[in-house]
Amino acid sequence: MDTIDIMDKLLTTIEDHLEADLNIDKLAKEAMLSKFYFQRLFYKLVGVNVMQYVRLRRLARAADDLKEGDKVTDVAFRYGFNSHEVFTRAFKAVYDITPSAYSHAPIPLAHFYRPDLKLKYRMADFGVPIVASGIVLEMHLEQMAEPMHLAGVIKTCRMVPAGQDNPGMAWDAFHAKKETISGKSTPSVECGISMGGEEEGTFRYLAAAKVEAITEAHKGLDTFTIPAGDYVVCTFSAEDFFQMTNSALDAAIGYLMQTWLPNSDYTMNAQYMVERYDDRCIHDNPANNGGYEVVSDRAPEMDIMVKVTK
Repeated sequence: MDTIDIMDKLLTTIEDHLEADLNIDKLAKEAMLSKFYFQRLFYKLVGVNVMQYVRLRRLARAADDLKEGDKVTDVAFRYGFNSHEVFTRAFKAVYDITPSAYSHAPIPLAHFYRPDLKLKYRMADFGVPIVASGIVLEMHLEQMAEPMHLAGVIKTCRMVPAGQDNPGMAWDAFHAKKETISGKSTPSVECGISMGGEEEGTFRYLAAAKVEAITEAHKGLDTFTIPAGDYVVCTFSAEDFFQMTNSALDAAIGYLMQTWLPNSDYTMNAQYMVERYDDRCIHDNPANNGGYEVVSDRAPEMDIMVKVTK
């Protein structure tokens, strides 16, 4: 068994035992590695240290339980926090909201998801799909002949492993204004644009509709034009829309930006990344009971695009 297999198996162990007592000594022994080498290897592969990862995954699971209506105290002890107060401090430090406030009025949160280490070290050829993390992913090159004009809402976001889902809030604000946006394209296309922030450690996120042209009618909205040119496109699908726009999106972005581009013949030559949503995304819609109802048998699919030169 190679190092990637060992660490991937360990991530499964952590995921299956988030309610148990986990510490570095036990995990290093499980991985059959020295404590020193284990910690260095874990950070290199996962991007955060071991116990930070455990805490972030516990808090993500705790947030799901709170959203389902579980009591704060029960959730705190379930995931190894010694008291209501310790849990509250940890939860607020990551999500900038107390667990009690979140349980009464849940807001979109961005979690640190379990990475797929095997995906991280696989190089996909154009047009050859690969399967990992419960998603199907494929790379291709697309030449955009005409610029794409967008109108919507921008939110400033922090570059942190987990926190409040400001891109999700941008989409909420966009959908509140969506019907008033004139000149939308047919068929409907919507985009999420990640671009540089005005302060260090931040980025701006635009949730927007494709429009035929930016006009005076779009005054009061945030606008952006995606220029024509060559784009590397990562197309991926997932089981449902929620997974596609959360854990699968996180995995696909990580693969494109951290694995595929650095090892390809292409260089990103623009300071923005595009999430493209269209008819292929249609799979399930919110239902009256708070869940989702399936409206298409086809797995939802979307694109991530970056402008490149070879």
